[in-house]
Amino acid sequence: MNFILKIIDKIEFLVYKKNMSMEKIPENTISQLLKDVEEVRKRFEAKWQKTGEKYNIFNVAGIAHKEVIMCRFLADLLNPQGKHCQGSRYLRLFWKTISSKLPEKLELNIEKTKVTAEDGTDENRRIDITLEDDNIFVPIEVKIGAGDQPKQIADYYKFAREKNKVKKNNVNVPVLYLTVDGHEPSEISKAGVGKANYVMLSFKDHILTWLEACVQENEKIPEITVPVRENMRQYIAAIKSQCGKSEDAEMEEEIFKRITQNEPSVRAALDISRNMDFMKKALEAFECQVLKLVKDKLPVAVFTPAEGLNMIQVEIMDGNYILDVNFDWKTFCIEVDKNEKEKRNRQIEARLIQKMVEITNHKNENRDDGIFDLYGTNRYPGLESVDEDLYFYRLYKLYTENPQEAADRIINIAYELENVKA
Repeated sequence: MNFILKIIDKIEFLVYKKNMSMEKIPENTISQLLKDVEEVRKRFEAKWQKTGEKYNIFNVAGIAHKEVIMCRFLADLLNPQGKHCQGSRYLRLFWKTISSKLPEKLELNIEKTKVTAEDGTDENRRIDITLEDDNIFVPIEVKIGAGDQPKQIADYYKFAREKNKVKKNNVNVPVLYLTVDGHEPSEISKAGVGKANYVMLSFKDHILTWLEACVQENEKIPEITVPVRENMRQYIAAIKSQCGKSEDAEMEEEIFKRITQNEPSVRAALDISRNMDFMKKALEAFECQVLKLVKDKLPVAVFTPAEGLNMIQVEIMDGNYILDVNFDWKTFCIEVDKNEKEKRNRQIEARLIQKMVEITNHKNENRDDGIFDLYGTNRYPGLESVDEDLYFYRLYKLYTENPQEAADRIINIAYELENVKA
């Protein structure tokens, strides 16, 4: 319940700020609050079902956080020769949007501007996007989650300085540093470059403002630009999700207003939150109910928390290897027993890993310390498509209502590995 936990964090801050009392509240207040929240959720879901606006290819394909792909889309929109076939209209609106941020007036010849994605420098670095006309060369460095590299802004500014013809007139063309929130580049990236030599832009303000202007421009010629407009709107939605302005955020804000309309509702929400940690409850049931049933068949099984994982461990192959199954079923390990590391059978290990990959459909990460970690996006079989917010609730229900099923899966994996031959 990620969105509810975010709401609870806001409520707890409100309680701290206003010093509200937290005495026990009537149960019917909690029931009414749950009904109110459910009504809001259903209304938004009905809206999303009708409009389809929550379906976003950037989020579905998992590329909203992929800096290179997001940059390519941005670069193509800016490019007068882009696949949108709308000429320079988007670049013109972009320059109009950001020109007021520049330290001095720069004239970009829109019709003669060449836009390049991943433009190479003399030092074999790649500038995310560059704009170049007959006189000026503008580098744009885009950051979506990634950190700065050493001397990145400094090198780009130096490279652009050499490319710019207006330098003869002492006109300064800065690096455009585009991030989600418009923060400063790091000192390691600036490496002594002065503030006049870079300009901070943000997706949150400048890019969203520009894109909204592009959408309005598209509406003047709807018969031509329907695909462009809709893809642009999805791009806008993906950026909003990065900036905390998603459709979910709109729903969260309304729920927060409902909850904070009076103190009894706030107290009810906090009472609910104390029982909402299904990850913790699933872990407790895994450690108790599931482990007990595994031990009935495999007495050597133990529960071990290690490095942020919470695993049931089972010795296999006469104790030479140890199978680890994490409680969330997203991580598995095969460990070489520490007493056997000097006489390891690499052929057996390769077969064990191959069998585990087949069973779990996870990827192997072979470490040097005799531990083979298998990671993946998979979940407990049958729960692969469950919404992330509900996944640990479903695990909790499984571990408490049918722990034998989960125990049998672990036991069967151990038996299959036990039968692996070199």
